[in-house]
Amino acid sequence: MALQAVPRPDYRGDAGLDQIAELRRELIQALRAEDWLRVRELDRACAALVDRVISANRDDGSALVRALSELKGVYANLIDRCHREVLEMAL
Repeated sequence: MALQAVPRPDYRGDAGLDQIAELRRELIQALRAEDWLRVRELDRACAALVDRVISANRDDGSALVRALSELKGVYANLIDRCHREVLEMAL
């Protein structure tokens, strides 16, 4: 059995933006399913992924801004949802 190196993911251009889009889709699914453990896991992964994609795409700001804006919308929804959950628990 031979060991093989795992190639490093490419975070440049469409490859990185596709990874952000996939994470966004997974986050939306977890929110809809109220799978809070999965939301937490994806949130942690999101911070690292965004850092890597930003670093790899310093020269392509427009596509990066678009992808991050869409992700920001998901987080705004998450924050709103958390506020509603807290209010329901307080009643």
